[in-house]
Amino acid sequence: RFGIIRLRKFQEELAAAQSALLSKETVIVQLTKELVGTRARMSDLRGELSEEQKVELERNVSRVRRQERELNLLREQLSRMSSLVEMKDRALEAAAEELRYTLPGAGALQKYQAGLKLSLCQAKCSQGENQLGFSFQEPALDLANLGTKCRGLRHEETIQRQKEGLAELRERIKMLEKMRSSAAVTRGSEPLVVLTKDLPGQINQKTGLEREPAPMSGAKSNTSRVPGHVASGGSQGATDGTACSERGDAMDLGEKMYLEVIGALGRLLEVRELAGMQPLGHLPREEREKAGRQRQKDLALLYDRIRNLKRRLERKEEMLKDYEASVEQLRLEQASLRRCREEMSRLEGEAHRDAEEKALLREALERTRLQLSQEKRRAAKPRTV
Repeated sequence: RFGIIRLRKFQEELAAAQSALLSKETVIVQLTKELVGTRARMSDLRGELSEEQKVELERNVSRVRRQERELNLLREQLSRMSSLVEMKDRALEAAAEELRYTLPGAGALQKYQAGLKLSLCQAKCSQGENQLGFSFQEPALDLANLGTKCRGLRHEETIQRQKEGLAELRERIKMLEKMRSSAAVTRGSEPLVVLTKDLPGQINQKTGLEREPAPMSGAKSNTSRVPGHVASGGSQGATDGTACSERGDAMDLGEKMYLEVIGALGRLLEVRELAGMQPLGHLPREEREKAGRQRQKDLALLYDRIRNLKRRLERKEEMLKDYEASVEQLRLEQASLRRCREEMSRLEGEAHRDAEEKALLREALERTRLQLSQEKRRAAKPRTV
């Protein structure tokens, strides 16, 4: 009985091992099917990404890097241009400060004008008294009074010219302040070019102090204030001349840097249609306006070329992202294939171990059968005896 129970137990274990082996064989079949499908997808991906596409991908990557270097160079040049514009702004601020320092001369001019009016009134009053009470004086005194009156009229004309010159100077200061405020807004556009080299000459022409003839010797008391004012006007013209020359030099330097930057951009972008590359300092007004319009056209052309390059770069970056996504998908497929291979090797090892267990079970079953047959024979011998 013990042998029969043991045999049944071995049979049950053998049936359980066979069922487990069948289930593992089904798992192996499913994994082999998945492996075949993965290999098919890998072959499809390899067929889609040919050698030409790989070469094109590498070429696009190198082109994108080269364009990035060019864009970095353009950014450096634009930063230099912005620093140049800041230098021009500082020069304009310094010029405005110098012109503000010259404005107190207007108060001295008003005081001088008031003194001249007072002296003119005194001269007129003295002339009226002479005409009313002292009509018997010599004609030389009448001529002196007439000369004084003419000199006062001449001073009034001079004062009027000085007023006009100061008004024009104030207008120029306002224009400089407006240009300084607008230069901060339009820094990437055409550099500001203001021709102020003729400013001292115009101021001296308006004032006309150095061109005044010598006054008459009849009235020295009314002309005692003129030489000091002439000296102050000359020093003011000299300071204005130096400031204007410094501004002109700074603007010439800014225009030179602007032309160099625009030329470098044109060479980098391979634009040969740039025509407004001549300096504007010594051109007449009509040609200067024409050159300004041409510069606007050149800037628009460069902007269009940079925008087209940016669009092409964006498209190539999108293509590069697509290629990178495809390569990443290929890497994922390769990783899944590697995992499938590892799983297959593991299942093969388990199947090998199951086969060994089955062989051992068969050997044990054979030994059990032999023992059972021997026991049957032993049990049959006493009955026969």
